[in-house]
Amino acid sequence: MSASSTPSVSDAHPIAIVGAGAVGSAIARRLHELGDPIAAVLSRRATSAQALADRVGAPVASSNVAALPEQTRFVLLCVPDDAIGPVAERLADVAHPWADTVVAHTSGARPASELAALARRGAASLSFHPMQTFAQDTAPSAFDGIVIGLEGSDAALSVGSILARHLGGTPVRLSASDKIRYHCAAALASNGLVALLSVVREVLATAGIEGERARQLVQPLVDQTWENLQAEAPASVLTGPVARGDRGTVEAHVEALAEAQPHLIPLYVALSEEMVRLAERDDRLAPSQAQQMRDLLRAARTASGNASYSSDASR
Repeated sequence: MSASSTPSVSDAHPIAIVGAGAVGSAIARRLHELGDPIAAVLSRRATSAQALADRVGAPVASSNVAALPEQTRFVLLCVPDDAIGPVAERLADVAHPWADTVVAHTSGARPASELAALARRGAASLSFHPMQTFAQDTAPSAFDGIVIGLEGSDAALSVGSILARHLGGTPVRLSASDKIRYHCAAALASNGLVALLSVVREVLATAGIEGERARQLVQPLVDQTWENLQAEAPASVLTGPVARGDRGTVEAHVEALAEAQPHLIPLYVALSEEMVRLAERDDRLAPSQAQQMRDLLRAARTASGNASYSSDASR
C-alpha cells in the first residue's frame, strides 16, 4: 500500500462498519460524534444495519456485503470471533480496490490473520481491539483514555494507531502470539469481575441482604478498593483475614459456604490461594504462615469433594 493511498480518518476515506452490535454501534457513534463520515453499515440483519445507519447518518445500510461502497478505504469488522473468517471470505468476493484498503476486526483474542482471505486480495489486515466493555447504548465517551490493542501489517498498524488516537484511546502494539494472553487478562478484569460480584451478591442473599441493599453494601467497598489499586500495587492493597494469617476466620468462611453454597468453595479457595501468594511475596505473611494457610485451603478443597463451580448449584 503506497503512502498516498494509505487511508486516514477523514472525509476522503470514510469507514464502513460491518456488524451493528454493541462494539460496532459504539465505534460508529463515536466517529459520528467526531464528525467523521460512516460510508455504510452492513449487518447480518437489515433492520439492525438500518437502525444504526439512521443514527450515524450512513447513506448505505444493508445485510449484503456486496453493498460495500467503492470509496471505502477502511472496513471494520465488529462481528463475533467465529464469524470473522467467513465474513472476510464473503467480502473478498466483492469487487473492491482492496489493495488500497485497510480491513480490521475488533476481536481481542483473534489475530489479524483471521482476515487472510482479504489479505490475499491485497488488503492491509489489522486487529483493532478497544479494551473496554460495551453495551448497546454505551456512551461515546467510553473510548476516552482506553487502551486499543493493535496487531497486523505495518501499513495497517500505522492507520490503526491514527484511528485509535482519534477515537480518544491509546494504541498499544501487540504480537500475534501475545494477543490471547492480553485478551485473557482483559476478560478476567471485566467478565471475571462481573462473575465475582455476582457471587458476592449470592452470598449476601443467604444473609437476607438482596437487591438495592446488597448494592449499597458492596459498592463503597469496591469503589475504595479500586481507588486504592490506582495508587498502589495489588500486594500492598490486599487486606483481610488471608493477608493477616487469620486461619480461624478463613475456616469460618469455609464452614458458612459449606452449609449454604458448597459449590462456591473451590472458587473461594482459588482466590484465597492467590491472596496467600500475594501476601507472602510482599512479606505480609511469613513462609510458615503462608504454608499453614495453604494447608487449610487445600483441606477445604478436598473436603468439598472437588466440586466444580456451577452457577446453577444454588438454584
